[in-house]
Amino acid sequence: MKQTVKFIIKGKVQGVGFRWSTKNWADKINVKGYVQNLSDGSVKIVANIKDVNSFINGIKSLNNPFINIINIDYTLLNYKEYKTFSIKI
Repeated sequence: MKQTVKFIIKGKVQGVGFRWSTKNWADKINVKGYVQNLSDGSVKIVANIKDVNSFINGIKSLNNPFINIINIDYTLLNYKEYKTFSIKI
């Protein structure tokens, strides 16, 4: 059963293609939601997923040498269905 989860990713994740890499990967695995830069330098992902740990492992394995993830926190949200995966400005 899918759930809506908010992830906050900290580290070198802005200005390095993290949002685009995340969107490409999410589209490939058919995950819906969005990714967005936050004012504190972190990135937020909200996604409809089945398995939190698998999703975190996927984020950690994004193939971009400029990304350096230090920490990933997550919170379960009330379910909201997304139709696509988008990059929010």
